[in-house]
This record gives sequence, structure tokens and C-alpha cells, in this order.
Amino acid sequence: MSKAIEISEIQKDAIGEIMNIGMGSAATAASELLNAKVWITTPKVSVQKAAEMRADELEPAICVKIVYVKGITGSNLMLLKQDDVQMILNQLMGQPLEVTPDFEFDELNISAVSEVMNQMMGSCATALSKFLDMSIDISTPTPHVMDKINISDLQDYEPGDTVVAINFDLTVENVIKSEFVSVMSLELASELADRLLTLNEEVKHEEEKAAAEAAASKSQPNQASPSAPQGAPAQYAPPPMPAFDPAAMQGQTPYGYPPLPPQGMPAMGMPGGYAPPPPQGMPYGYYPPYGFPPGMMPINIQSAQLHQFENFDVNLSGEQKDNLQLLMGVPLQISVEIGTARRRVKEILEFTQGTIIELERQAGAPVDVVVNGNLIARGDVVVIDDNFAVRITEIIKSKFMDSLGKE
Repeated sequence: MSKAIEISEIQKDAIGEIMNIGMGSAATAASELLNAKVWITTPKVSVQKAAEMRADELEPAICVKIVYVKGITGSNLMLLKQDDVQMILNQLMGQPLEVTPDFEFDELNISAVSEVMNQMMGSCATALSKFLDMSIDISTPTPHVMDKINISDLQDYEPGDTVVAINFDLTVENVIKSEFVSVMSLELASELADRLLTLNEEVKHEEEKAAAEAAASKSQPNQASPSAPQGAPAQYAPPPMPAFDPAAMQGQTPYGYPPLPPQGMPAMGMPGGYAPPPPQGMPYGYYPPYGFPPGMMPINIQSAQLHQFENFDVNLSGEQKDNLQLLMGVPLQISVEIGTARRRVKEILEFTQGTIIELERQAGAPVDVVVNGNLIARGDVVVIDDNFAVRITEIIKSKFMDSLGKE
């Protein structure tokens, strides 16, 4: 039951901004799932009494309930037209894009609706987590078929309770152009809005503090005062660079360093290295590594020690070499497996376009590189010029690999 909570225009704007961010991410997830462009427009926020809320243009409807289980409390009701949901499922499963009167929201179709909304609202929750700087998670969405919309049937609303309704325009390219409504309690809407407004105040405070510190630093002298207290750290100010005079610089280097060795001899601060010629018009000792101001240490550079690999050359006879060349030309089929799954024959026969098969491998785990049915390596999937590729990260020792190396 809603408490006596009022919502201001600033809070309504904040709710609109939050839902705009979340539904933008949900549209991206839907685009990838449906293989079609999806647009969800800027939301329109309104405050209504639960008993007075009407959405006749969406009847008969599919109402999807999303419960927040982490970060925020409450639930969100998504109201969509049944005909729109049927078109979305047809696009998902590769069926003709038409509304048929004999279409039934059976267990299979309801499960598909739940998966679509799970992908969309899961992406929405992730976007809100980043936007609001808090961890937000949802339960699995629950779809309900409704001929007449009555949100009190799905939510514990009293007739006098106030709810926040957010209307969106929904477009799926070449599929539908329609709308849907998101409904949440006044408490949940206020919690989201207050969170965003608090973050904005914190950011504004930090910006004002940084501006004040910057202004204070500009008003202070940039060098140490002669009357600074004893023991205070002195700021290093490098001496000005004198004008270059070849006659005056004979046998000298800046900052009091001894004369440097002739060109071609080891350079100061570079063991084992040799001094390249200085820039045109500049003497030796005017740029690193030939001279360093006080307080700066020369860079110690050492030659890389390369590992000496074992020599794998094998003395082969002429016939063996010919046979090896023939073997090297044999093509082998390479395949990459991201994971496997076990299903019963009955389940496989029920596969249709759009069916989701969950694999045993976690997202981000290395994939298997298989040659002629033999696992030889594992690696990470990368993209090169719009094509998938695999970067080998591990070679698997196997009898197959050993057999390739035998004479």
C-alpha cells in the first residue's frame, strides 16, 4: 500500500531520464536478439490512481512483472499488446510476420516472452547499475495474459494508491510500430529519482570544491618563499637554459657534468650503449641521456636476454624429406567449439528457429580448437576485419600432436 508520498516535477524528470537510459540499453539487447533495429523513444511520465489507470489501446495485453531483488525494492509492470508480442515472437522464431487469430500463448510462447523480457530488462538493470552507481538485479520476468488490464490483480495496490506510469513508443524495424507502458509504485519511483538527484548533488559539490581549490592554488605564489620555515621541502626550479655559444662550451657540459666521451663511445647513463649525434645545432650534453638536471636519475637500460630454444632439426634421408613434404601439404579441418550440451531426442525434435541452447561453458572461458576431431589447443575469440578468429593461449599435449611430429 502506497504511503502519503508526493512526487515533484524534478523527480518526474529524473524518473524519465533514468528510464530513458535503461530502456535504451533494453532496445540494444532486443535488437541483437531479434536481428532487427529496435527504437524505444523518450518516455512520458504521468502519475495516476491505480483504480483510474486505463490502457484500453493495449487490450488484450501481455503484462510482464519484473521484481527487483537487489539494490532497490519493488516491482515493475510492463504492459504490451498481445498482437505486438505475437509479431515479436514471429520475428524471433522466423515465422511469417502476420497476426493470426488462432495464435495461442501456450507454455512455449510464454516461455519465449519471458526470455525476451529477461534479456531486455536484464540489460536495463545493468545500465541502471552503472548510471546510479549501485548494484541492481532482477528476478526472472513473469508474463501474464490479460484480456482487460487491471494492475491490482498482479500488484498489491489499493484503489486509492498512486502509481507512476511511463509510456514509450516502440518500433521494431519492418515488424511493428506501437507503444507500451511501464508501471511502478510511487515508493519505487521516488527511490530511483532521489538516488539520481543525490548523485547529481555530489557531483556538483565535487566540481565546486575542485574549482575552489584551483582558484586558491592560482592565488598562491608559485615558488618557495625565502622566509619559509626550516625543514619545509623546497620546490625544484631548473636553471634557465643558457644561449648556445660554441666557443664558450668547448669542453663543458651543462649542470656541471664532466665532458662526455666522443661520439661512438659509451654514453653516460647508458651502459653498453653508444651516443647518437645530437639534434642539429645542439651540443652533446643538452638532452637526455647525455645530461640530467639535479634530482633526476639516468635511465638504466639493459639488453634483453633472449631464451635460446632447442634445435629441432632432424637428419632425414631424401625419401623421408619427400614424404614429409607430402605430409605437410595435407589439409586438415580446423573447428572451434565454444561449448557443448546434452539434450534428449524429444527436446532436439522440438528445436525451432530462436530456440536457446544453454552450454556448459561460462561466458569468457577459452574456446577449444579442434583439428580432425582432436583437441589440440585453447584460445580466446577475437575479431579481425569483421571476421571471427582465435588467439591461441594454450597448446594441449595429445597423441594426435605427437603423431604429427613422428617420422
